[in-house]
Amino acid sequence: MMGTRATTRVPTATLLHLGEWLAWPDWLRDGTSLADGSGPLPPMVTRADDILIMANIVDNTDTFALVEDMLTRPRPALSLAGELAVLHGPDLGASVKAVARGLAARNLWVRVAVSESEAEIEIAIRPVWPMGELFRSFALCALTLLHRAVTAYRGDRLEGMRLATSLHDLPQAQAALGAFRCAIMPSDRAEALLFPRSWLNQPNPHFDPLVWDVANAKIMALENEVAGDPTIDPLRHYITGQLTEMRQVPRLKQAAAHLGISTRTIVRSLARQQTTFHKLVEEERKARALALIADPTLPLADVAKALGFSDTSSFGRSFRKWFAETPGNLRSLTAL
Repeated sequence: MMGTRATTRVPTATLLHLGEWLAWPDWLRDGTSLADGSGPLPPMVTRADDILIMANIVDNTDTFALVEDMLTRPRPALSLAGELAVLHGPDLGASVKAVARGLAARNLWVRVAVSESEAEIEIAIRPVWPMGELFRSFALCALTLLHRAVTAYRGDRLEGMRLATSLHDLPQAQAALGAFRCAIMPSDRAEALLFPRSWLNQPNPHFDPLVWDVANAKIMALENEVAGDPTIDPLRHYITGQLTEMRQVPRLKQAAAHLGISTRTIVRSLARQQTTFHKLVEEERKARALALIADPTLPLADVAKALGFSDTSSFGRSFRKWFAETPGNLRSLTAL
């Protein structure tokens, strides 16, 4: 679903901490391009390997116990940029928002949204695609990192903080949720951390402008990498618009005319990125198919139309080609 960006590289960051705590088990690398190695992970891995390693941790460990560790160990399991931002940022708001930016740039399969009202700030994490237990485990780990960023400033003074989670009444999650030391509330729309807006301006007595600039530069480098190729991004925007607004499969000639560039320029630019216009369209349709299938209230005929198919039969054939499963069967699986 990440397309060509699955092969781009990101810092192992939190995975280095988790791997060390788990004593680098052999199963940590299962299914990755690192499967023949052993011991500590390299400092950089592909996005594909990154998500597979996280999935291996979810499959083989008690992630709730890991969350407790992440909340209580002396050193937070942050990336270098995140740790520098927390320790040397100008204030609580800047530090926490920097950690949220890093999470968003590093993990393309989730959306991290920071919103503010007059009284409260909310940092919400949502999946880009249906990912079941993997998303819930990742989101809880991500919220621990944000929580550690806040407690670096607030200490035990956490009255007014709330954790909104779909895990609120899960018996095996209660010990981990209790380690957050704040109110726990149910949520069916996003995993989120909320706290009073007045906390944002709490200054950091250890603010170091130079180190803060280094942390920001590292996060911006990740964000710039996510921004990608200057030709691909407008194309993705055009493809998304055609599917969302027109419910039509975009064509290369139409895209070229819309962007005011030649088809040859587009083809050459995409070739440098080891992709094609057809692949970009298929990636977007596949991602949308998963998201729409996960909504049981949406008839399959409407899903087909939303993806630009003329009928459910052609949609079904393409869906089986993409996922080796029928739309109905996959919908049943995601509902379990």
